[in-house]
Amino acid sequence: MLLSWVCCCLPHSSAAPLTAEIYSVRTVPFDYTLTTVGTLRANESVTLVSELSRRLVKIHVTEGSEVAAGDRLFKLDDSELVAELAEIDAQLKLASTNKKRVDKLLPSKAISQQEYDSSTAALTILEAQRHTQAVMVEKTEIRAPFAGRVGVRQVSEGAFVSPTTPLITLQDVSSIKVDFPLPERYSNEVKPGQHFTFTVAGNGQVFEGSVTVLEPAIDSATRSLLVRGLCVSPKGLLPGGFAEVTLKLDHLTHGFMVPSQALVPSPRGQGVYVISDGKAKLQTVEIGIRTDDQVQILRGVKDGDAVAITNLLRIRPGLEVKAASTLVHP
Repeated sequence: MLLSWVCCCLPHSSAAPLTAEIYSVRTVPFDYTLTTVGTLRANESVTLVSELSRRLVKIHVTEGSEVAAGDRLFKLDDSELVAELAEIDAQLKLASTNKKRVDKLLPSKAISQQEYDSSTAALTILEAQRHTQAVMVEKTEIRAPFAGRVGVRQVSEGAFVSPTTPLITLQDVSSIKVDFPLPERYSNEVKPGQHFTFTVAGNGQVFEGSVTVLEPAIDSATRSLLVRGLCVSPKGLLPGGFAEVTLKLDHLTHGFMVPSQALVPSPRGQGVYVISDGKAKLQTVEIGIRTDDQVQILRGVKDGDAVAITNLLRIRPGLEVKAASTLVHP
């Protein structure tokens, strides 16, 4: 009986290594399709206002019509300004005559240098005043700054308008801008010229656009990057609309793609079992993009690491693991 008890208490020989499928980490470019939401904006948009506080005497534009750059849209009362301009013209004519007279008298010393300088300065001042008054008269005509379509008129003839009074909106919809945010981690993957597609509610057509500009800073509130694209064939699209954007990120090279089943819970979030010298080590990792069957590892593994992808519930740190088979990215 004593012999039997001693035999039972003797340590057994070491257990056989656990068998698991191993994935060999490799740097392989991959494609990823990202979806996000955006807002449609006019190529150019402005709400027209008057630079002067005056009475509106004539409306030259029809609501909803197309206008060309430079077309006259509104006319303000300029009677007072024109009268002041005529007064300056009269003074300018007299000053010009005096200037010609002193030009002839100065060489003969018939007048002093001070009288000559005063006459010259008076002419220069009046010329400047005429230019200023002419600009004021010009501002009584409100013209289209660019070609486009006007919206709903906000004023009527006879109304007194000021720089705070909206007159009408002007939209250039010959092309449509699409503004959409991207998460911070994709900021290095999007470049100007990159193509994308988008759809809008109530329209079954798929529209195409290309990235034109990226905001040079990350929004600190949303941790996202604002991207602006341009659609040059916006038939049926209106500014302010909601767009569902699909952007293909081509050949991402940051990090490594491993099978999704390789991830296991870690005290710090997510981890993988790296098999080194035949033993398992739980390595905490930072993950990025997820696809249907793969996940991007940004930090925590390196090229050539062997990662276990099966039998994960039985693997423990320090346990010996034997490769049943080794898989690599195709």
